[in-house]
Amino acid sequence: MKVGLIGFASSGKSSLFRAAAQGSAKGDVIAVPVPDPRFDRIVAQVKPKKITPATVILHDDIESAQGGAARMLSQRMLDNARKMDLLLHVVRAFENPAAHYHDDVDPVRDADAMDVELILADLQIVENRLDRLSKSQNARNPGHPEYQEKIAFEKFKEPLEQGLPLRSLELDENERTLVRNYQFLTGKPMVVAFNVGEDEAAQPPASIEQRMEELRRIGTPAFAVCATIEEEIAQLDAADQAEFLGSLGLTESAGARMVRAVYDALGLITFYTAGENETRAWPLRRGSSALKAADTIHSDIARGFIRAEVVRYADYDAAGSLDAAYSAGKMKLEGKEAVIEDGDLIHIRNKT
Repeated sequence: MKVGLIGFASSGKSSLFRAAAQGSAKGDVIAVPVPDPRFDRIVAQVKPKKITPATVILHDDIESAQGGAARMLSQRMLDNARKMDLLLHVVRAFENPAAHYHDDVDPVRDADAMDVELILADLQIVENRLDRLSKSQNARNPGHPEYQEKIAFEKFKEPLEQGLPLRSLELDENERTLVRNYQFLTGKPMVVAFNVGEDEAAQPPASIEQRMEELRRIGTPAFAVCATIEEEIAQLDAADQAEFLGSLGLTESAGARMVRAVYDALGLITFYTAGENETRAWPLRRGSSALKAADTIHSDIARGFIRAEVVRYADYDAAGSLDAAYSAGKMKLEGKEAVIEDGDLIHIRNKT
């Protein structure tokens, strides 16, 4: 899961990146472990030789958008953003005398400005493609893929012209495939982080709260954070971090809030494989089958799939161990189409 941080200059996105990295960043790409008490509980009980948590790959290698009247995004920025699975938009919501643009702090305006630029970039692709398709004989043949593409792109054009992102549309599988293949920026999941001032870390202004609620209603997770404080906290050891966060009225770190928002936006759950050699947490799309979970582990395991041994996390936790859960009859044998639930512990029986 590649998460790209985007934002205007001086929004604080690099501070948020360093905060999420917990002091371990040596470049502009970092694997951030997913905070997961369930996984910690399994690891403590199994005591495996190797521990592999689920991670989010965070990228701070996308250049900042420049402020000012034009607020144009460079082609390089757009191209790099298209490589990401999700965009994390960091919005300046704090006073900063060193900001590169000299207008008032207006996070709603800046959030809207970024949305407009991304929409215009997608609209340009749609218009260019429709222009080419208008000259193609194949696009006039209802049985040809170019005809279906033309219909889909005409569907995309109107909402983009109205300022709506493609992620807000109800799309069929063919249309979703086109969105992925053309790497439409507004078709990617997005999370918005409002970077507030130090005195607003625990209680953002009402205007920010209102905007976050508006974003959540359209399926865009949003949260508020003070990246400068979080960056300082990230340098402390774990015990001191918890104490410092508590003194600010916060219950979890910026990294934890960020990862949870990313999981929500991507529609992910976590399942586990627990063994003495390795215990691992795996991200999986919500609603995925046991066969998809097997393929996530390894394609060879999926090809040889026979059955999935599944224990619900609540049953595991109540039993105290995987062996005890099996002995209590809490293991279910599931076929390829069984839907995996968040927290399931899985062992795949296969032909290999």
